[in-house]
Amino acid sequence: MAMSEELPVEEVLTALEDYQRQTVGLYREHADDPEGCVKALVRLHLDWTEADPERAKLVSRYRGPVMAGPGKDRLNSSNAAYFAESKQWLKGSVESGAMPPVSFNILHALVFAPTQELAKLWLGGRLKKTPSEYAAPMGDAAWAGILAAGAALNSGDPGAMPGVEPAVSANGAES
Repeated sequence: MAMSEELPVEEVLTALEDYQRQTVGLYREHADDPEGCVKALVRLHLDWTEADPERAKLVSRYRGPVMAGPGKDRLNSSNAAYFAESKQWLKGSVESGAMPPVSFNILHALVFAPTQELAKLWLGGRLKKTPSEYAAPMGDAAWAGILAAGAALNSGDPGAMPGVEPAVSANGAES
């Protein structure tokens, strides 16, 4: 980014806050259905990218600089509220027994990292299909990954997922 280039702070923050509001809406809509929520989160990310590719490129390009500079306080505040809602949904899903006890970091990696990678490929012109055409299989894969991670983390085999912290059960105990 050239030094004279103006950061699109408001545009990036507004886009991120909108995305976070939509995500929180899915947590609330699927409070009793974690599988449905995970699949909806995958679809949201892909649909959000496809609906406005320029906005997605803007966020991808400028999120870091905005976070490091003029948007830091607002984005920190927005992220704190967003992550609190995310963790509350995760806790409720685990406590209900509808989802295995995986950490927030594992959940986030399994749901969002693949969708972000696919979105980058599409935005770069390297996919023939649109992102939304991948939503169903990627949603299924994200849910399968969560189930597999939960099984591995709770198998009692410390080598099942090396380098990954143990999951915290519904009662807060590490397993």
